[in-house]
Amino acid sequence: MAGVFVKIILIFHLVVIPNCLAFTPSDWFNFIGFGSKEGQKPQPLLKDDPGEPLVLLRDEQENPGTADPAMPTKAGLKEGFYKQSCPKAEKIVADMLVETFKTNPNAVSNVVRLLFHDCFVGGCDASLLLDFNPSGDPVEKSSGFNGLLLKGSDLIDDIKAKLEQECPQTVSCADTIAFATNEALILGGLPRQRSLGGRRDALLSLASMVEDNNLPAPNWSLEKMIETFNKKGFNEEEMVILLGAHSIGSAHCDFFMDRAYNYKETNNPDPNLTPGVVDEIKKVCVDAYTPKFRNPPMDFDETPTVLDNLFFKNIVEKNKTLLVTDSYLLNDPRTAPTVQNMAADPNLFHKRFVEVMNKLNTLNVLTGNDGEVRKICRSTN
Repeated sequence: MAGVFVKIILIFHLVVIPNCLAFTPSDWFNFIGFGSKEGQKPQPLLKDDPGEPLVLLRDEQENPGTADPAMPTKAGLKEGFYKQSCPKAEKIVADMLVETFKTNPNAVSNVVRLLFHDCFVGGCDASLLLDFNPSGDPVEKSSGFNGLLLKGSDLIDDIKAKLEQECPQTVSCADTIAFATNEALILGGLPRQRSLGGRRDALLSLASMVEDNNLPAPNWSLEKMIETFNKKGFNEEEMVILLGAHSIGSAHCDFFMDRAYNYKETNNPDPNLTPGVVDEIKKVCVDAYTPKFRNPPMDFDETPTVLDNLFFKNIVEKNKTLLVTDSYLLNDPRTAPTVQNMAADPNLFHKRFVEVMNKLNTLNVLTGNDGEVRKICRSTN
C-alpha cells in the first residue's frame, strides 16, 4: 500500500488547476495507479541487475565505441537493467522498430509523440496505454487531447507481446516505450544511446490529468508554454529543443490552416507568414469552408522522417512554421537564441536533443515497489 499512497500523492502534486479554454479537444496539439484490485496478488519487482553493463545492440557489436559514455542513473533507473532477466529485450525492441520503419517511416514520429504524451502528463509510466480503469473513470487515451493522434500505441502492443513471449511479465510497458523511442531516434538519424531501464507501470490512467493543461495546445501563448514546461522541470532552452521534434512528422490542416485563410477572424493570412509559406499551406489545406476540404496532414518540414535541424533553419531563413506556438520562438529573447543556435549547428541540435529527450524519458518514473509490470499494456494485471 505504501506504493499506492506515494502514487496518489504524486497525482496531486502534478495536477495543475485547469483553465477554461475556448477551443475544443479536437483542436489540440499533435504533440496513475489507484490501488490494487481487491484480492490481487502482490506484483513482482522488476528483475534488477545491479552493476551490469548495457546489453550492446547490433551497431555497437559491429562498431565498438559508437555509443556515448554511460549516462548517470536516475530515480532507480540503470543501464543493463535486463541483462540477466531478459537479455534480448532491447534487441527485440530494436528489431521490431527497424522492421516497422521499412513499411511505415512515420513510426519514428508516432513513437516519439507517444512518449511525450505519456511522460508529460503524469510521468513515464505507460498510463497513456490503459484502455479502462476499474473505477470506471475515463482514461487518458479517451481524452480528445490525445484521441487518434496516438498511432504508436499499436506498435507498442506488438512489441510488448513479443517481449512477453521471450520473458513473461519482466519488461514493463513504460520501459518498452522508452526503448522504442531510443530506437526511433536512431532511425531518425541520431547517434545510438545507452538505455536506462527499471520503470514500472501505472495502475490508473486519468483523462482529467490530460485536460488539466498538461499538454501544450497549438494556440497557446509563449508565456503559457514556458510556464507549463517550467512546471515540468524544463527551462526555455530545453522547451525549444523539445519542440525540435517537429523536425519529423506532420500536423493535420485543422490545427493551423486558419493562419493561411482567416487568422484571428480577420479573413486574411497571418501577417507573420511569408506569401510563399501561405501558398505552401493552401496547396495542401483546401479552405475548410469548401466542399473539397479533407483535413489532410502537412509535413512540418521537407525531411519528415529525419531528425535534423531543418525545422529551425526554416524558422530563421523563411519564417516558416505551421503551428502558432512555433511561430513565437524567433520573436522572443528567451527563445530566439536557442532557435538560432540550433539552426546554425546540426551537430549541436543532435547533441542537445538527445540530452533533453533523456531527461524527458526519466520524468516522474515509478520504480521499486510502485506500480506493477503489466502483462498487457492496455490493462492492469
